Parts: sequence; C-alpha cells; structure tokens
Amino acid sequence: MLRLLLTVAVALSLAAGVMPNGQAAEKAINEMVSGDIYFGVKSAELTAEAKKTTDELYVWVRDHPGSTVLLAGYDDQRTPEKESVELGWKRAEAVRDRLISLGVAPNSVHAISFGNTKTAASGEGEAVWSKNRRVRYRIAPPPGSEKTEGMPGGVCQRCKK
Repeated sequence: MLRLLLTVAVALSLAAGVMPNGQAAEKAINEMVSGDIYFGVKSAELTAEAKKTTDELYVWVRDHPGSTVLLAGYDDQRTPEKESVELGWKRAEAVRDRLISLGVAPNSVHAISFGNTKTAASGEGEAVWSKNRRVRYRIAPPPGSEKTEGMPGGVCQRCKK
C-alpha cells in the first residue's frame, strides 16, 4: 500500500509540476492525454492489439521529449481485491517494460494499480468486465507545451482536440 501511495504522489507531482492534493490531483490527471490498453482474463500479457497501442504511445512520447507517462492498472470485479491489485501492477508494469524496451526513459514512466477498486464500467457480463481489464495511460506533455497532435488513442483532455 505504501508503494502505491508513494508512486501516485511522485507521478502526480511530476505530471502536474507540483505536489497536488485532493481536487488539484484530480484536475491534474484529467488534463492529461489518456487512453486504455486492454488485457485478457487474469492475464498481464500484452496482446497484439495492446502491443500496437503501446507502440503508438511510445511514438507519441518519443516525439514529445520531456513527457511523463502514468500507467494505472485495473482488473474486473470478479477477482478478489488483493489479487486484482497485484494483477493491476503486473499489467501496468508490462506496459512500462515495453515502453522502456522501446526507448522511453525509465524515470518518465510511472506505474500504479487500482485493481478492481475503480471500474470503467459497472454491471455483469463479459462486455462489462472486459472494459475493466485495462491499463489506463495518462501523458503529461512537457511543461509549457500545448502540442498534442498525433496523440494515440484519443483526444487531448486539455484542449479537447
């Protein structure tokens, strides 16, 4: 638990440029570029699609030196909480390891896990559960940079483009 809290604090402070708390932390997260990388049931192995998304994420980070990446691992609601937090770590670290192997600086990629404590979708069934087996990435562009064109998997949360 201490590992999780320290990682979140460090990653958020790097991404926001300050040590945020409460609403400031939430605002900092919401202003970052974001997207999801999905995983199979009880698996931290990157699928072909997950590798493709991670590679696109790498290209964006490579083209925006100084960016910071926060990876948050999640799991579906069926796994007991302790196991789901561990699986979330493994998923986030799988994405982190791939980014580093491609050339992203290790100190600019931070991994955390929420397990099944925060879900993207609620309800029952595979369609819902598959949305929760993911790593959410958030990219904080370099301080003072508004450049987000070519961003993988979504739109800039700051400029909505």
